[in-house]
Amino acid sequence: MATSSPPLRLHLVLALLAALAALGAALSAPPAQARVIIGIGQQTPEIFRSPHWAELQAPNVRYITPWDVIDDPLQLEKLDIWMTAANGVGAEVMIGFQKSLKSARSGKVLPSPRRYARAFRAIRERYPNVRNWVPWNETNHATALTGDRPRRAAQYFNIVTRQCPKCNVVAGDVLDLPNMESWIKRFQRHTKTRPKIWGLHNYHDANAKLSDSTKKLLRITSGQIWFTETGGLVKRRLNERGGMKTRTYGTRSAARATRHVLNLSRISKRIRRIYLYHWLAPSRFTTWDSALTDHKMRPRRSYHVLDRWLTKARRSGLAAPAGR
Repeated sequence: MATSSPPLRLHLVLALLAALAALGAALSAPPAQARVIIGIGQQTPEIFRSPHWAELQAPNVRYITPWDVIDDPLQLEKLDIWMTAANGVGAEVMIGFQKSLKSARSGKVLPSPRRYARAFRAIRERYPNVRNWVPWNETNHATALTGDRPRRAAQYFNIVTRQCPKCNVVAGDVLDLPNMESWIKRFQRHTKTRPKIWGLHNYHDANAKLSDSTKKLLRITSGQIWFTETGGLVKRRLNERGGMKTRTYGTRSAARATRHVLNLSRISKRIRRIYLYHWLAPSRFTTWDSALTDHKMRPRRSYHVLDRWLTKARRSGLAAPAGR
């Protein structure tokens, strides 16, 4: 039998080594990335008058309203004013629902599926152009009333997906709390369809400069991941160990957290949207401040981080083009 000449054997060895190197590079390379859409969550309409918001050319916005807003004149007026302003500048709106604010008593009761379905149908008729919905906000938190009732949250998700089959419907919309994984597993048992989008409020990952909760949600779900609320904390006041405590992070820390959470989108091509909360700092601090601008709507460090990140990401094709 004829044997290969030394030059031919060397050629084969080199080809094999090149193939193995290419395979190793492919296995170690970061995953292919989808274009990320950036949005802002803000409960008041001043954002739509801000030239700094317009300069970002990121028209996606989010608003949270009570599930029974259609029967609450005060809350409905606020939503109508906000929606009129949003529509006037061509913003793409996402609406999320939370507990009732009509009274202290109503705010402690979850609606039945029938009442929720009727309320959602009414708000859909009022705003037929809205295609992005969060059936219930921060579902695994105790104050949301669904913290120990994932089945009811799944029923709300089922209703919205059934009534608006062509809409983007966010499942879960969870906070990165210790109960996140167990809550989602219980939630999944009661969904009628496999969720295409999961919502995450990953404040802990953002401000602790971690990725644990984000990676965990990617691991235990399939479909897109939207950071439906996140951002760099400037100051917060929360009930910790039985008492109200205020913690100040500062604008420099908030800017670093903002950069970190934006870069978390590079973990997976499944991460498709990031809604930073919020735009305008309160003129007088009460409980929360993670705003991109101060109370006079002057850009903070976080805003400049976002602006630079968007510019760079768009040039490299990692963020949606300006205006989309």
